[in-house]
Amino acid sequence: MAIPQPDSQAGTALEAQLAPYGRLTEAAQWLAACQGSAPAQEPQRIRAIVFAEQEPQLPAPETAARRAEAGLNVVTVTDYSQAHSLGAATADAEIDAGADLLIPGGAESARVPAVVMATMTQTEPVVIVGKQRSVEDWKREVCAIRDAMFRARNLEGMELVESCQSPVLAATVGFIARAAERRTPLLIDAPLTATAALLAERDNPGVKEWLFATTLSIAPAHKLALEKLGLHPLLKLGMEPQPALGALAALPMLLTGVEIAADA
Repeated sequence: MAIPQPDSQAGTALEAQLAPYGRLTEAAQWLAACQGSAPAQEPQRIRAIVFAEQEPQLPAPETAARRAEAGLNVVTVTDYSQAHSLGAATADAEIDAGADLLIPGGAESARVPAVVMATMTQTEPVVIVGKQRSVEDWKREVCAIRDAMFRARNLEGMELVESCQSPVLAATVGFIARAAERRTPLLIDAPLTATAALLAERDNPGVKEWLFATTLSIAPAHKLALEKLGLHPLLKLGMEPQPALGALAALPMLLTGVEIAADA
């Protein structure tokens, strides 16, 4: 698919006036480019979509969504063969309903983005495994990722995702790619969504221009994916990944920056 590009001139129109605010107004400039006019208009319908194989408990993301006055919806996905299409259809439905800023999320094992990123970048399992509760847990995770990487050897793109049999990741890839195709900006905040974004970018160059990295988690795969995308997270909260939580928590700061840019 052809991915349209944001209007870079709109994004930099107020750059000199906003310089004193540093990164506080960075998202406002990115959003202006996505909208094609400066200053950026505050999004009117912000939606966080969490893909999961079964209904998850999301107390912290629900609190953050309520605080930020954003919608939060869980989409159940169990059939891998239909997952990518479901993700794309979900993006279409949200955009058709008026969503102008999307936050993708996925309730999935941390092992999945770790395996994908380690395989894509030829990173050793001992490097990609994050902090574990014990040394024994760390050893088990390293072995599991090593075995999964062996099964995924020589695979790329969605074939690599299929080797992990993660409908959640496949759906998230489809969601991000379709949103970018339809000129809708997205906030990225977790290893799974950053990995999905990188996969979407590999198949559809230009997707990354529609992404803004809000936070960086403690997972090594997260940092690696953002580096490959060339995205710099706004916040480093040092928290374990939770679906959509980082972006929802950062949202009030982003909207403050949009308002400051508009005043400028």
